[in-house]
Amino acid sequence: MENYGGPVLARWFLKRMSAYTERHSVVTDFEETYSDIRQSQGIFKAICWYWMNTLKSIPEYLKLVITWRLIMLSNYLKITFRNIMKNKLFSFINISGLAIGLAICLIISLWVQRELSYDRFHKNASRIYRVERELFRDNLYSRWPIGSGQYKQLLLDDYPEIEHAVRFWGRGFAIKDHKNFVHQQRLYAVDNSVFEIFDFGLEEGIEQTALAEPRTLVLTRKKAIKYFGIDDVIGKSLSLQWQGKPVDFKVTGILREVPENSHIHFDMLMSIASYPDEAFANLRGNYLYIYVLIKKGTSRQALEEKLKTFVSGRLEPVYGDLTAQGLGIHEVLKMHLFPITDIHLHPSENWELEPGGSVNSVYIFSTIAVFILILACINFINLSTARARKRAKEVSLRKTIGAGKNQLRAQFLQESAMSAFISLVIALVLCFLFIPIFNQIFSAKLSMDQLFQLKNLIFLLGVTLAAGILSGLYPAFYLTRFDPATVLKGSSFSGKSQSAFRKNMVVFQFVISTILIFGMFTVYQQMRYIQTRSLGFDRENVVVIPTSSRQITKGFDSLRQELMQNTQIVSVSAAADLPGDPRYSNGAFRHRDLEEPVNLIFFTVDYDYLDTLKLEILAGRGFSREFSTDAGNAVIFNEAAVKRFGWTPEEAVGKQFERGEDNPPLKVLGVVKDFNFKSLHTAVEPIVIRLSSNAGGFLSVRILPGNLEKTLGFIQQKWESIFSGEQFDYSFLDNRIQQLYTKEKNMQNIFVAFSGLSILVACLGLFGLAAFTAEIKTKEIGVRKVLGASSFRVVTLLSKEFVRWVILANLLAWPVAYWLMNEWLQNFAYRIKMGWLVFLVSGFLTLCIATIAFIFQALKAALANPVDSLRYE
Repeated sequence: MENYGGPVLARWFLKRMSAYTERHSVVTDFEETYSDIRQSQGIFKAICWYWMNTLKSIPEYLKLVITWRLIMLSNYLKITFRNIMKNKLFSFINISGLAIGLAICLIISLWVQRELSYDRFHKNASRIYRVERELFRDNLYSRWPIGSGQYKQLLLDDYPEIEHAVRFWGRGFAIKDHKNFVHQQRLYAVDNSVFEIFDFGLEEGIEQTALAEPRTLVLTRKKAIKYFGIDDVIGKSLSLQWQGKPVDFKVTGILREVPENSHIHFDMLMSIASYPDEAFANLRGNYLYIYVLIKKGTSRQALEEKLKTFVSGRLEPVYGDLTAQGLGIHEVLKMHLFPITDIHLHPSENWELEPGGSVNSVYIFSTIAVFILILACINFINLSTARARKRAKEVSLRKTIGAGKNQLRAQFLQESAMSAFISLVIALVLCFLFIPIFNQIFSAKLSMDQLFQLKNLIFLLGVTLAAGILSGLYPAFYLTRFDPATVLKGSSFSGKSQSAFRKNMVVFQFVISTILIFGMFTVYQQMRYIQTRSLGFDRENVVVIPTSSRQITKGFDSLRQELMQNTQIVSVSAAADLPGDPRYSNGAFRHRDLEEPVNLIFFTVDYDYLDTLKLEILAGRGFSREFSTDAGNAVIFNEAAVKRFGWTPEEAVGKQFERGEDNPPLKVLGVVKDFNFKSLHTAVEPIVIRLSSNAGGFLSVRILPGNLEKTLGFIQQKWESIFSGEQFDYSFLDNRIQQLYTKEKNMQNIFVAFSGLSILVACLGLFGLAAFTAEIKTKEIGVRKVLGASSFRVVTLLSKEFVRWVILANLLAWPVAYWLMNEWLQNFAYRIKMGWLVFLVSGFLTLCIATIAFIFQALKAALANPVDSLRYE
């Protein structure tokens, strides 16, 4: 009888579904039956029979596969669990190290997501830009996120690509609540188009018209309850202290709470139409933030190129002094559209709405997290390969009885993956415990709920699986390559390549750890330098009280006289500007001996400002009430301003300067020593200090140390007696200065926390390797002790290799660490010099910590009874 093979595809399926030992007989039986049916009933019925019976076999095949897979999985899990219990110490090191690495990755990934999410909740975020200017003048670069109130309409008129524009003008008002208590309220005056561009929105009210009319405002429900005592306030009036008198503003809406991940926050907005057009007449003014929404399909780069016509056509006529040096307007002034989604991580140094984040911090956080995870994986690989000798006979026996390499590799990869997922469970517990601490240290608002979002779950499981597979990949291929016969005969398989691999991994671990310790020590030194360096004024024991009420300005002299009766109060002054405030004014000054004007920053103060801050006078004198002319045209320069004009402090005294044709000339009364009114990131800039009898903005009170609570209570009592109902709020000048370095302080905390964790992970691996080294040299140690070797000699024997590794790691890490930290220090105009001490300290700390990790195991082996050592195995 002729034998037909059957349908090719069905025959292929049948072979795949047949067990290896039965495959030939099953296929042969099918082919014989197929041939009989084909000869007796035809090819069509034969094919149908073959396919039908093949498909019928699928459920049984799947059942068989699943059953055996479960049996094998159960077997693998048992083996994994037995290995974990048999080697508790090494399992603990592997699992805990990986858990720490995963926990850090999880926490940092949440923080990074939060930092990258700023302002992305707006549905049109990709089309929203802030109009900014870049100024190149006097060899200095400055970025200006503010501009004139005229920009909005001019941009809409000149560029049809701009769909909407809105102005934000920060204002401060005294507002009386329903209990007649006066509060100082910061808000923004905005155009009604704010609701067309942003997704801030209203809970109640009509967004299209809420702020279209003058003297209208919207506020959050919390503010409504604060000022009215109720939240049903739409249509009611709120009284604001407007130009010295109360003016009613109509409430037209209830604002939704602004999300945390917004670069601008507010709880009240008022209509910018409340101001007359004359308030925005100066095209050179710098006091508003302008945001634009560009139309879909518009290229930002193309529109920025078109903005050159705005600079040359609109701005050049009012910025003529910028081109006095023979430069073109486009060489000194540029306009940019800054993406709203980049503002938080790339904030402007001056005039930013709120303190922003740092893209460098995101890079640093992410890099450290990856490094620590790598360290944890290296520990796993190191200990797995180091213990290969213990499992070599197991692997060889399995290979002898028929296990294939792929089966063995799958087993080891599964063990690794299982350890990784056990680590994941522990990592989640660590996250639950440490996220609140992280939030407190870094002023973050992370939540465990974020971990269980779909994208984070995918990331979480993916990272864990990848870590498990990558950690087990090398051991899986390393252990399965040995010849079973050689291993079962007792021959050694460990060689130089295995030892070199472990050494390289340990060195790499401590290179990373040394870099982090080096960075931690450098950041600490720089922060200490910032905190202790003289800023040119005395920032200690100065109480700062913000003011924004005409009542306070008018009653300041009375308050000063009352406060000066207290012997704990040294001086009291008022000023529009304070060191540490990112907002300031500037302008151009001319002198007849100079061809070009000089740009100076204004400080508007009262008579006692220099004494209150203890500014040192180098030449001339300070402001005095005894000289009536001081109130008219007298100014004081700092050293930087005098140097800009090319004079000494003595030569500058008595010089007269002009500021605009309509202003009287100003006379230099004195010169003060340079003081850092900005952060130490920038050098001291030229300042002109002007005297004003109505220098409102801040009250500064210098007090003597000691009796702080009593002195503050006295100040508050006098405040409330003179300014009845006015809100009393205060801060300390030194705290305001420290806020300039929030990013650096966070970086210091980052280095301290994560350097410690990286060292912990590295030492876990070193501890495990030391324990393993002591274990495999147990008999050697016993023989040496019997022959008279001292415990010190045994410790030296076990430790010298690790010491060499750590020293090598330091030598490799120092050049990299020095380069990285030197680049970071370039962000400061005033910075430390990294001397030999930082190298010595980082190396010494690394060596000490590593020594602690392996000395315990070395001492344990050295002090053991040699009889027990010789009985080993």
